[in-house]
Amino acid sequence: MEQAIAAIHSGNFETAQMFVSEIFHGEESRNGKDTDPGMEGSLLYHMAMVTKMEAEPKFVLEELGLDEPDVTARELTFFDDFVSDVKELTKKLEIDVNSKSTLCKAALDEEEKIALFEKLSEKTQTVEAMLKKEDFNAELELQRTFLEWATNVIDMRMRQEYEIIKGFLILADLTSNLGIERVSKIMDSVQEKFGKATATAALNVTLKVGISRQKLQTIMLSDHYIEYKMNMAELEAYMRFLNCPIFGSHHYLLDRLKAEAGTAELFCRYFCVAHAKAMFETVLPFTFEMSQPKRMSSDGKCEFHLKLAQPSNETNAKFIPLVISWNVTAKCNLKCAHCYINAGEKKNIDELSTDAAKLLIHQIAEVSKPLLILSGGEPLLRKDIFELIRYGTERGLKMALGSNGMLIDDIVARKLKDAGITTVSISLDSSVPVLHDQFRGVTGSWQRAVEAIKALKRNGVVVQVNTTVTQQNYSQIGDILALAEKLGAENFHLFFLVPTGRGARIEDITPDMYEKMITSSFSKSMQYNLNVKPSCAPQFMRIAQETGIDMTRWVRGCMAGLYYCRIYPTGEVTPCPYLPIALGNIRQKSFKDIWFNSEILRNLRDFKKLKGKCGKCEYNEVCGGCRARAYGLTSDFIDFCGDLHEPTELHGDYLAEEPWCTYKPKGS
Repeated sequence: MEQAIAAIHSGNFETAQMFVSEIFHGEESRNGKDTDPGMEGSLLYHMAMVTKMEAEPKFVLEELGLDEPDVTARELTFFDDFVSDVKELTKKLEIDVNSKSTLCKAALDEEEKIALFEKLSEKTQTVEAMLKKEDFNAELELQRTFLEWATNVIDMRMRQEYEIIKGFLILADLTSNLGIERVSKIMDSVQEKFGKATATAALNVTLKVGISRQKLQTIMLSDHYIEYKMNMAELEAYMRFLNCPIFGSHHYLLDRLKAEAGTAELFCRYFCVAHAKAMFETVLPFTFEMSQPKRMSSDGKCEFHLKLAQPSNETNAKFIPLVISWNVTAKCNLKCAHCYINAGEKKNIDELSTDAAKLLIHQIAEVSKPLLILSGGEPLLRKDIFELIRYGTERGLKMALGSNGMLIDDIVARKLKDAGITTVSISLDSSVPVLHDQFRGVTGSWQRAVEAIKALKRNGVVVQVNTTVTQQNYSQIGDILALAEKLGAENFHLFFLVPTGRGARIEDITPDMYEKMITSSFSKSMQYNLNVKPSCAPQFMRIAQETGIDMTRWVRGCMAGLYYCRIYPTGEVTPCPYLPIALGNIRQKSFKDIWFNSEILRNLRDFKKLKGKCGKCEYNEVCGGCRARAYGLTSDFIDFCGDLHEPTELHGDYLAEEPWCTYKPKGS
């Protein structure tokens, strides 16, 4: 604040804007351990924690069928200790801090939290607008706005502490009267329900105020000093909390009350771990197994270990499927010029039956628990689609759907949600309706796609917008991003045209345009609350590494055959949707056999076999070049991706260097 005010005084409004952005919107971690969430993140965090701490005794008491006991007299003694600390820490702000002002206010419901946040955000926007106009009056407005944010953050933190103390006192009474063993069993029985309820409440408020799902993870970790590492080579991650303000309060109360030592550990063992797991499920795109090898209450630090995609216990393979794209049907109701499978109006009579499709899902689950994307054609033209979604969900897979949106209304959106779908991707290739319709070959397809996104959002389904980058829409990407955000999409994937299928007959963007588009997508993504990722563009990993962008949430540039594969409607497995090399058919071989024993997949997993500059490149482990593009452009283009070739009939070289990469490896 002092630096921002000094910058305004000196007329350096650009610097003032930078500091104001940091004050209110936060700043990403510089050392991997501490992240400043800003005023926005702090308020959202404490709102979520108030909800969590209110819920802890409530869930236990409801399960026991007991009324909430009155612990007010004892609680105020401990709460006043906390209030005195708050007064000392905030005396420079000259805010009136007292226990009565906090306790007299009713707890905010979800809509009231959103309204408060939006009111404060409007005041921040006023300050930012004044700074852009280089208005010196911005100094006074900044001070007022900062003080209002600070007052609400402090008030919410005090409410959080009140609920922490209250919850502990209730739990201490319960363990004293009923015994730790019985209370422990109760907490164990309700922990999953508790975790989902509190994580959902945090997510609802966060998304409705315009903060992305990805930033929610940062916000929820903001009150802890952490060590975090994602090891994608081993498909695992760990997160260590080196402090915990909740346990700090519990430890203080434990000492003062002389309560049984195991009381504080109950929260740690059941409710904190349940909340953490539910939060990870909210922000991670993959399934995972979570363990808690260390607890704050017993080890002085809290550690969560994640194993992605839950690989089969029978295998310790380095490469397992994280994502599988399954073209469940070739039938489609659009006529897209770039379609990689030449989807037609007639159903492929040889597509897998319902029983065969369920057997495939069962076989996939034997290898790992990936994100299974049901695509097409148009997957909603398959009559058993909801049955397959439900079956995959029951087998522990994360189920997603790729659609053009033509058939999605509120009824279909609800059915998708009820069946267990987690994400639906809708194709949107222009912010201008007529241009999208021309690209997709059907008039009115843009409007139907937009209405589908709205229906999915109304029914609580996560929406991803997919855009295929071509010469025609290259300059519109910023407008499409803005439209996607306005419609409420959370993810935005840029697909760079691969010369296969009908795409082989479209003039593609040039390699230089391709490189610039990847770079600019990172730049544009910073302007929107969207999770932006280029697909069919493995060079984005090199560009991200060169520009210092956090890469922990990404696996590898080209994942074909490593962590990803495609299944054609007939049951043929290929390394990716754009690389039409038949690896085997699940009607003749099990998916497990194909995945682990295919010679082609083994070659793709041996980076030393990459040719040309890809083989020499220092980025080949994180990038790898697009194997589909290498194959397509060494085979004089492929007629269509559905023409699956046996490995002995290959027309191209899938290990050749990436023909569109403009980077020159060091020393080459």
